[in-house]
Amino acid sequence: MGQRSSHIQQPADCRHSDKFIIIGNPTEEVEFDTAQSHLVGFAIDYQSHEKMQAKSLGRPVETAAKLVSKTFVEIGAVPEGNTTILVASENSTDCTFEGMKRCFVYAAKCVEAEGMFVFYFCGHGVEVGDKRALAPSDFDRSECTCITASVLNDWLTEANCKAKHVLFALDCCYAGGVGDALTTDIPLHRSLFVMSACTANETSYTIGTLEVSMFSYFLADAMRKQSCDPGKLPLYNILTECRTCCEALSSLLVKYEAPGKVSSCQIDPEITSSGGDQKDNDDETDIDGVPDVGRFQYITKLYDTKAPRPPLHAKTKQWLKSIVKSITILRDRKLLKDKVLNTAVCFITTSIASYQLAFQRDTVSQPNTFITAFLNIASFFDNHCRGVDITIDHLKYGRAAHSYVLQNNGVDNASIEALRNCEGM
Repeated sequence: MGQRSSHIQQPADCRHSDKFIIIGNPTEEVEFDTAQSHLVGFAIDYQSHEKMQAKSLGRPVETAAKLVSKTFVEIGAVPEGNTTILVASENSTDCTFEGMKRCFVYAAKCVEAEGMFVFYFCGHGVEVGDKRALAPSDFDRSECTCITASVLNDWLTEANCKAKHVLFALDCCYAGGVGDALTTDIPLHRSLFVMSACTANETSYTIGTLEVSMFSYFLADAMRKQSCDPGKLPLYNILTECRTCCEALSSLLVKYEAPGKVSSCQIDPEITSSGGDQKDNDDETDIDGVPDVGRFQYITKLYDTKAPRPPLHAKTKQWLKSIVKSITILRDRKLLKDKVLNTAVCFITTSIASYQLAFQRDTVSQPNTFITAFLNIASFFDNHCRGVDITIDHLKYGRAAHSYVLQNNGVDNASIEALRNCEGM
């Protein structure tokens, strides 16, 4: 999936779609009275219906909701006493269809004329017929138990919401489809903004190494960096920054499809409204194109000296060159540390394993295949992100990611699992 333009156009009283979907004349910054504003958020971490229980998303959803709510408070957008986060595993009645309606309407009624109403959702986005919708905790795969754009519009109407601005932040699969429909269903005179984790046809990511969803993580980060004054929210700057980081990180993830075929997992957050370069390295080359390999002795000592060392496929090397821009974006924002760095390592390792499955399946489970892959990853970061150290702990994350890909695709991975017993692992 290629890069999309983030240029913001300003049509007069007409609807325009170009990733940013805009109705009316958008404003760079919305102003409101913080004291009159309210936020209600839903973390659907548990699905109670038997048809959906196996798809429960778990703790990262709760963490995402609490992170975003906390950030709204920290930047002075909503008072702490005016925020409500409801978690399905803790509030079994408040996160059902009827419970969400009750809590949504109550919160929307509390917002006064100069305030902003914020609705945050993290959970499953679903396709029901030709519609995109949000799944409450009691969703049973039927249209009558999902929350479509028209349902949200009905809830706003029932609440007689007087808010100066309405902001929906939707962190779920197909979120862009809900946002698209919202701006179709809700009258143009309302100052409505929808920030969505992905487009109408994409899935969003809840990531174990981040311990939170990708969209919510970067949304909170962008809000802290872009917001300066309480009662003012530069929504377009926030979403643009969030989108840039989501695209950069998700571009590091490639999935195996079939022999000779891989697919990109890049996502594009959207906003809906109605109102570094690769450097040359001249160091000597030692192993498989990796310069100054002596710096990576903690990796090379794990090589099985009696086994062959399959080099990376040319397509894998070409792909590594293609993600330099993405890594540079994350590096320049000082995001390549802790959880984001762990995630980047796991994504790149997953992608290399996918390329190996697609183009080198006959060598993919050899003892040294993973070591060569990880040696190239360490060298990649060393070349483009000096000061970002790839350690033995990252090697463990990478080994787990590589192993997972192979096991999921029916490859005997005993040799990779044997790395658990290697020195330093």
